[in-house]
Amino acid sequence: MDQMTLKNIKRIPISALEVDMYLSDLNNEWIPDNNLSKKGVIKSEKIIEMIRSLGVTHVYIDITKGKNCAIGRTQDEIDRQSEKEISEVKLSAKQRPKPNVDLKTELAAASQLKSEATEMIHHIMTDVKLGRGVDVLPVKDMADGLLGSMMNNQNALLCMTRLRDKDRYLLEHSFNVSVLMGVLARSVGFEGKKLHNLVTGALLHDIGKVRIDDEVLHKPGSLEPEEWEEMKRHVIYGEEVLRQIPGLAPEIIDICAQHHERLDGSGYPRGLIGEHIPLHSRMASVVDVYDAITADRVYHKGMLPPHALKKMVEWAGDEHLDKAVVYQLIRSLSVYPVGSFVELDNAKLAYVEQVDIEFQDKPRIIVVYDTNLGKIIPPVRINLAAPTNTRKIRRAIAPECFNISLEQFL
Repeated sequence: MDQMTLKNIKRIPISALEVDMYLSDLNNEWIPDNNLSKKGVIKSEKIIEMIRSLGVTHVYIDITKGKNCAIGRTQDEIDRQSEKEISEVKLSAKQRPKPNVDLKTELAAASQLKSEATEMIHHIMTDVKLGRGVDVLPVKDMADGLLGSMMNNQNALLCMTRLRDKDRYLLEHSFNVSVLMGVLARSVGFEGKKLHNLVTGALLHDIGKVRIDDEVLHKPGSLEPEEWEEMKRHVIYGEEVLRQIPGLAPEIIDICAQHHERLDGSGYPRGLIGEHIPLHSRMASVVDVYDAITADRVYHKGMLPPHALKKMVEWAGDEHLDKAVVYQLIRSLSVYPVGSFVELDNAKLAYVEQVDIEFQDKPRIIVVYDTNLGKIIPPVRINLAAPTNTRKIRRAIAPECFNISLEQFL
């Protein structure tokens, strides 16, 4: 969407939405679990009530296609403010640990861990669906393995989170959230048993979804209000399952039960507000949203990482997400996370191999594709922060637009 168009899009509170306003297609980028994917003219109060019943607090309207609103900010203004805030996020040494093992060496172990983790989650969800108990020991062992790989070189597991299969979303999402939680928690300073519990909780955070009817869970269109109410119950179902496990740490249960709570009380299932939501649950909310909105789903295309982080800064400004935690995620991943693709100012494409602490927007990259030639080229490593470097990032890109994938180059 170009800048001129963004100046015509306003973000307004749901309380200001009126008949004859035009819902913009930017609403397709709403937090996926709200699943608001319709656009067009609001024709009745009933439609407004239906949108409100989905838990939506703000919507985007196109003021050139429908009635204007006296309040609200244009998307162009919001984007510029979010970009400014992201550019001002500062790093410290502990927030992105230096690798102990080179990336190529650790990638093999990380790939095996991903395969084992998704298979383990599949077995656990099958057991839950069949009414069996959950054996938590393999989950704790997996958390050990993930943390060990992070200690070696967390970039390897972060690369694994960029390899996606939308038909395996639920399994991969649980793996990805556990990796992101581990990276975020380490950057905050968590260690030992507490760190282990946070990764374990992240692996199990969506376990209740297996009790949701498949037609609702995988519905490609908008959820009806009663379907949305059923979808929201997955956190209750998950909490019920985990509370049956003797001696399970409280934070593991919290992450499952509270990862959809929001600071302003608009979340579910209990509508907790502010500090009533523990830090580990606020962290789970942030990494859950980040992975969800950057993934391709049956009902929406995933955002590129810089766009997702910008959107999350916007939501943090509305007090849906904890701004301090969102900023910490940016510090942990950078604007161009490891494994993401960028286009350079010479029309060549590269993927991010490593991000240096001092240079948020100048990662170490590997150039692999020439858009002028339309083909893969021999890989070339570039440190964009090097004094001798003359190349700059033009934009983030989706590799599938050029019929390439990260997996080809790892």
